[in-house]
Amino acid sequence: MLAQMRSLLGTAEYPPGSNHNKITEWYGMNDAWCDMTVSYAAAHSDNLGAIGGKFAYTVAHAQSFQSRGLWHYGTGGIRSGDVVFFDWSGSQSIGAIDHVGVVEAVHSDGTITTIEGNTSDQCMRRLRNCSTIVGYGRPSYGDASPLPASDGILRKGSTGDAVKTLQQNLNTVMGSGLDVDGDFGPATDTAVRAFQAKYGLTVDGEYGPASAAAMEAALKGGTKPQPPAPRPPSGGQLEVDGDFGPATCSALQRALNQHGAKLSVDGGFGPQTKKALQSYLGVTADGVVGPNTVRALQKKVGSGVDGQWGPDTTRHLQQALNAGTF
Repeated sequence: MLAQMRSLLGTAEYPPGSNHNKITEWYGMNDAWCDMTVSYAAAHSDNLGAIGGKFAYTVAHAQSFQSRGLWHYGTGGIRSGDVVFFDWSGSQSIGAIDHVGVVEAVHSDGTITTIEGNTSDQCMRRLRNCSTIVGYGRPSYGDASPLPASDGILRKGSTGDAVKTLQQNLNTVMGSGLDVDGDFGPATDTAVRAFQAKYGLTVDGEYGPASAAAMEAALKGGTKPQPPAPRPPSGGQLEVDGDFGPATCSALQRALNQHGAKLSVDGGFGPQTKKALQSYLGVTADGVVGPNTVRALQKKVGSGVDGQWGPDTTRHLQQALNAGTF
């Protein structure tokens, strides 16, 4: 599964912003393709049954894992090969999931490295923390380890070391004065609700991913979870290969910043980068890279002008970026 996900790194959309590539061709529709990527990798590694079937809708996929007893909220016990689900608003609700990836590595600081499709219109590695993770599904690989005993949410009746850690943290952050006994009783429930109210969370007494992310920030003196900073490809000469991947996109972002844009150089061809490109080219900055934008780009870089962004357009763009003429 991971070998197939790695083989997809750098897969982008042609033209950029179109939701069209070999993954969506295989799936049979041009649409948001993050879960299509997971399905593609599973199908091409004989793991489609392990992930529950072919999915494009992330909520349905998470619900499938949950219905089969293969779901866990948050990141406790997460492992390489797990399918991890995100909600950018930071909720812990399966119904709010809007993105998915596959875990490649788990790090000692609580972050994970993922491989994700349709992240800034590409298949890329990302470094993620618990601030936006709803939970994960454990595919039924032949060598899969058992899931943790709990579903990942601490609530009234929970016991054990995780509850002790929560109680210690509540005492530190809130001065709750709890007995650190590992028993999630009425006093711990009251303290959790007070913590949730203070940090603007849903006050339900359930300590899940959103509360855990807020607690991590609070222990560091902050008021809200901070996502990991992007790690863009380093600068330098681009390979003129016609592949509009993270390195070319990062070089484009750096060039646009020299013309007054204030972009985060993350190698992702997202809405802000598209609008900055359009503003630089003097076309309507609507974030939709259509024929008018492509023709303006082609005129700028000296490629054939047909309104279709293909490898030839990218090669001319790469040459212009290397020469410092863009």
